[in-house]
Amino acid sequence: MSPGGSPVAPSSRLWNRSFTIWLIGTAQSQLGHALAGIALSFLVLHQTGSAGQMALTLACSLVPNLLMPLAGAWIDRVNLKIPLIGADIVRGLLQLTVGGLALWWGEVPLWLVNAAAFLSGLAGIFAGPATNAALPMLVPEAELPRANGILGGLSQSAYLLGTLGGGLIVSAFSPAAAIMADGFGFLIMASLLLFVQVPGRNALPTGQRPGIWADLRSGLKLMSRSRLLTFIPLLALLINITTGPVMVVTPKLMESLGYGAKGYGVFLALESVGLLVAGAIFGVLGKRIPLRLCALLGFLLLSASLLGMWLLPTYTPLIAFSFGVGLSIGLLNTPIMTLLQQNVPGEYLGRVFSVLSASASLGMPLTLLIVAPFVDHLPLNLWFGLNAAVMLLGAVIWAGVILIEREMPDLKESQV
Repeated sequence: MSPGGSPVAPSSRLWNRSFTIWLIGTAQSQLGHALAGIALSFLVLHQTGSAGQMALTLACSLVPNLLMPLAGAWIDRVNLKIPLIGADIVRGLLQLTVGGLALWWGEVPLWLVNAAAFLSGLAGIFAGPATNAALPMLVPEAELPRANGILGGLSQSAYLLGTLGGGLIVSAFSPAAAIMADGFGFLIMASLLLFVQVPGRNALPTGQRPGIWADLRSGLKLMSRSRLLTFIPLLALLINITTGPVMVVTPKLMESLGYGAKGYGVFLALESVGLLVAGAIFGVLGKRIPLRLCALLGFLLLSASLLGMWLLPTYTPLIAFSFGVGLSIGLLNTPIMTLLQQNVPGEYLGRVFSVLSASASLGMPLTLLIVAPFVDHLPLNLWFGLNAAVMLLGAVIWAGVILIEREMPDLKESQV
């Protein structure tokens, strides 16, 4: 908002001050997030020696995602800087608390680690949808494909650097040092956001607002007016369903092939490179890319990459296909995010992105619970074949939707 409270129009160019600060802050936040992901796992592992306790801590951080649609309804009522800055401050202080206690006491009670993971996840359900809703207000609409590509590529670079750096810091110092670094990272991001100008919303009612549940229902009603919006949460769920078994099966497969953690690290690195290449493609070509067809290509490439991992479950093909997995996910995510940002009214973006994120976040833990009893009793590479079939189903659904609804209805003209 401007000092007088009137809405600030988005910049007429891509490389404006707010977007540049946004890029730097987001990359820094991803760097810290990667550091903490490794550090927290090793902190719990060093204290308990139990992979089950690690899974419990991860579950504590994921449980709040069930409330994300309600958080999205609230986000659509406020200036987006409030949830963004507030969430980063909360997460920063939580990480500094856990890391500081680990340095001071040597060990942190597990209940405190899990409580911090839960509260950090709770803050994240406000930050995620707000982040996606804010980007269309920082850059011109025509530049959204480039902006999403650049943001995704830079974020992935920072995450990859954080993953490598996290391993080094944990090895050279301690998990607590990496957790502290993540805490400072969140606070730096909060400080940077003070200098970002996020325009106010143009059509928020000024009188008495309906309740949060009514706002959520209106968001779902808006989504139901478009077949594309109706099916995107389902497709996000399918994409993340494939991620769970890959995370479980690949480390064990690498171990059986004799490459262990080092081989799995190479696998993840090449997957990240694929995501980087996808971001670079969008950063260069931008609006010249047909978004709907690009997403279809992403589904088909992901299915083909997983099929190759099923048919050729040896080290060299696996790491080669991991690049295809990363590239295809990048070709999927950026068009879908851009289509939503371009077509959904600004005052509904928080709700729509929260429903999308909640659907996606349920895919991985749901699949892990389903496959856990069977993963040790079936050929490891078979899971890649099953995932390939799921992604092929996703491609068929997406192709059908874009053929039936060649253009989305004008949701901005006649809002719910």
